[in-house]
Amino acid sequence: MLTARTAFAALLLTTVATGCDVWDADRIGPEGGVVVSDDGRMALEIPEGALDEAVEITIVATEGDDDALAPVYVIEPMGLTFKYPTELVFDYDEESLGDSDPEALELVTLRELGWDYLPDRKLHADDQTISVSLMSLSAVTVVVE
Repeated sequence: MLTARTAFAALLLTTVATGCDVWDADRIGPEGGVVVSDDGRMALEIPEGALDEAVEITIVATEGDDDALAPVYVIEPMGLTFKYPTELVFDYDEESLGDSDPEALELVTLRELGWDYLPDRKLHADDQTISVSLMSLSAVTVVVE
């Protein structure tokens, strides 16, 4: 069975093989790349051409709401928009799930009026990941519906 950690390792190898910037993962340019949160559980995959110039991007895990399954991940610079959709991937585990069903996991983003669901949610149960499309940077977290 392919684990999420194996999937992330494969993603990093693929990114290196295609020439994307992962070793200096917080500075991503037109060639695309991957940024991983400081706790290693959230990753932003930026495709080639999504940015016109190099930008410093960070994902920092901060204390989350008691109702959330994960910390709040602040992805900066907030409001940065992409020319093409990026993919945001969260790596969950059995311990963090507790009694919750993975099918009930949702990624939400902070908007002006509160938390809002992110589109194109995909559950990858074999890899223990959930992914969504992201067109601009913001704060995100994982909730159980």
